[in-house]
Amino acid sequence: MKKILFFLTMTLFLTKVLNAQPILIFAQIAETPDQMIGAEILKVAYGKIGISIKMVDMPGKRALTQSSQGKVDGEVHRIIEVEDAYPTLIRVPTPINYIEPSVFAKHYNFKITNCAALKKYNVGIVRGVKHAELCTKGMNNVHTFNFSTKMMELLDAKRIDIAITARINGLLLSKKMGMPSIHPLSPPLSKKMVYHYVHEKHKALVSKINKVFIEMKKSGELEMLRKKAIKTLLKNAESK
Repeated sequence: MKKILFFLTMTLFLTKVLNAQPILIFAQIAETPDQMIGAEILKVAYGKIGISIKMVDMPGKRALTQSSQGKVDGEVHRIIEVEDAYPTLIRVPTPINYIEPSVFAKHYNFKITNCAALKKYNVGIVRGVKHAELCTKGMNNVHTFNFSTKMMELLDAKRIDIAITARINGLLLSKKMGMPSIHPLSPPLSKKMVYHYVHEKHKALVSKINKVFIEMKKSGELEMLRKKAIKTLLKNAESK
């Protein structure tokens, strides 16, 4: 009888192990609030199809290298232009978030017209952040950083004139880092939808998770989660 019970227990255990879904690991650009918002959305979305996920913080460029090589399972979210440069990354068609690439300054205050108007300034960008790289392509006075926090520190220290980052990122970082003089210039450079990307080895997953995104968008859940994540980030920034 004991042998039978042991056999049944082991059979159930092995069945659970074999049927268990692997944890998917997605690259998240370190110290970047908009990525944290996207991560919260993904946790909920993947939970709806019974898949556990985790995020790994990396500098922007390294994240793209790791995800495009399949060393991690994909990206939290990126702009649509990423798919042209990294064909092994497959874009899930429905956007899950949006960003407003913006110019931040400490001592300057002028109306933003376009990227070309920034040529005469010393501009800070984060390596691997595609919208900032595209905006400053061909410019000479571009200073590239691995992390947003370092870029903001040098902006505050007047080592660079302006910095380009998503509006929500700059607002939250300046608050969290105690830099009240740093402010966004108006209007934002653009508004860009951002998309979740998976490595091509997970191609079969794209339609499945896209259906979830579509349902969440129709129900208003995507926007609700975005607002909730922003509220939490602002609260945490204020408590620092």
